[in-house]
Amino acid sequence: MLRPALRRLGELAATPVPADLQAWAGAVGGVAGRLPLLGSGLRAAAYPALLWNGARLHRAAAPDDDGLVLVALAAAPEEADQADVDRAVTVGLAVAARLPAVLGEGPMTGRPTVGVVAAAACAAVASGTDPSRLQPVLDAAAALMVVQPPDGGTPREAGLRAGHCLAAGWLAPRVLGAGLIGTAGALVHTVSVVTGRPAGELLLDPTAVPAGDPTGSPAADLLARLA
Repeated sequence: MLRPALRRLGELAATPVPADLQAWAGAVGGVAGRLPLLGSGLRAAAYPALLWNGARLHRAAAPDDDGLVLVALAAAPEEADQADVDRAVTVGLAVAARLPAVLGEGPMTGRPTVGVVAAAACAAVASGTDPSRLQPVLDAAAALMVVQPPDGGTPREAGLRAGHCLAAGWLAPRVLGAGLIGTAGALVHTVSVVTGRPAGELLLDPTAVPAGDPTGSPAADLLARLA
């Protein structure tokens, strides 16, 4: 899972950046920063880099894995390794797979950017949160979602929302770390209010998450390959 995503990210980093995204990169990037702005030759702090890279990945029709790898690398501490990153991405994908059940079926008034929740789970696990203790992070992430039209809006808007999901997801565990907490049950309540219909529960089996045994390259080395 991790290696194919890293390969795709590397290939994207070697691909010319569309002019509008390059201009955006020039406005937010520089020679230093937590993450590279893939293919632009620039770097930026985690939040603007994830916002930009999310739009870049959306433009390239990249799978969810690729964005979650960037979220995990942005959130991982210095001592993290490849197994920690892989575990975080696995959790993020497991949450993403359960989000359609949270949204439910049928007409909706608005569509919340529930991708924030999957990215938040990924970021939390990458930074050391036990997968069995994710609920506070998920409820905090609910407050960081934005509302989009039921039909999804324009391609440009969709790209910005994709970036928002990664950036806001990375931010969610940091919000908790700063002492702010979400209301218990906020995810289900927020989705229900935004969609105008009952929301399902987000159920995650922590026993299905692989153990994070130390193995493979340090996360910092993985990140360096994308520069």
